[in-house]
Amino acid sequence: MRDLYHGDQMARFLGRGYAVIAPDYAGLGTDGRHALGDKVAAADDVVNSVRAARQGVPGLSRRWVVWGHSQGGGAALAVAERQVRRPVDGYRGAVVTSPAALLRETVGYAASRPGLGAFVALVASGAHVSDPRIDPARLLTAEAVGRLGSVRSGCLGVVSAVLGDLSGPGLVRSLDEPRFVRFLKANSVGTERVAGPVLLLQGQADSVIPVWMTDRVARALRGNGSAVDYRTYPGLEHDTYPGRVVGIDDGAMGDILAWVARRFGGRGAGRT
Repeated sequence: MRDLYHGDQMARFLGRGYAVIAPDYAGLGTDGRHALGDKVAAADDVVNSVRAARQGVPGLSRRWVVWGHSQGGGAALAVAERQVRRPVDGYRGAVVTSPAALLRETVGYAASRPGLGAFVALVASGAHVSDPRIDPARLLTAEAVGRLGSVRSGCLGVVSAVLGDLSGPGLVRSLDEPRFVRFLKANSVGTERVAGPVLLLQGQADSVIPVWMTDRVARALRGNGSAVDYRTYPGLEHDTYPGRVVGIDDGAMGDILAWVARRFGGRGAGRT
C-alpha cells in the first residue's frame, strides 16, 4: 500500500525527530511467499530491519522501540519474546496495539464473522508457507481455495474484497487439522515471558480483535512476570475509517507518543 497503511501515524513520529523503520515482512513486495503467522520469521524480519538501518545510516541512535498493530502487534510481541533469548542492544520496549496474538482464537473468531474471511485465508496460506504439509484445501472450502490467488498478489484491501463475502461453512471446512492446530499454538504470542516494558493497548469497540482476547494476553503476560502496562479505550475500533470510527492507534496516539518519549529518556527523539 502506497501510504504504508499506517503512514499518517508514522508521520507523527517523524515530525518529532524519530527515525522510523517500516519493513515489509519477507515475501511481501517480491515474488517470494509470506509466512504470515510465523512468529520467528516476523521477529527476525523486524530485528534484521533494525540492523540494516544501522548499517545504512551509521548515525542512528542505538536506542530503539518496536511498535506493532494487529499482525504487527503479534510481531512486536514476538520481538519482545526474542529479546529474552537473543537480545539486540538498545531495545527500550514495545508498543502493542490490538495484537493478533492468540492465533487459534483469532482465526476462529474471524471465520465466524462476516467480512473477516480474508484473515482466515491469509493465515492458512501463511501456515502453508511455513509448513508445506499444511494444505489449505483441507482447511478451507473449495470456493475459498479458488480465490487464494489474491493472497499471493494483493494487499489486505484486495484480499478482503475477494474473500470478504465468505464466512462460516462457506469459508471453512475445518480448522481442527492437527498440523494447523500445532502451527497456531506454536506461533501464538503473549503467553511466554517478554522483555519489557510493554505498552499494551486495546479498543473496547474492536470488531477484529475483540477486547476479551487482549484481556487474556494481558493476564498471561502479567502472570509470567512480564512488565506490562495494559490500557483499554471505550469506543475505539481496530482501525480508523474517517467519518465512521476511530481506531486504537489514532485514538491512543497521545499516550503512545508520551510513552515512547519516556523510553527515550523523556526528551523525545531530538538528534539522539
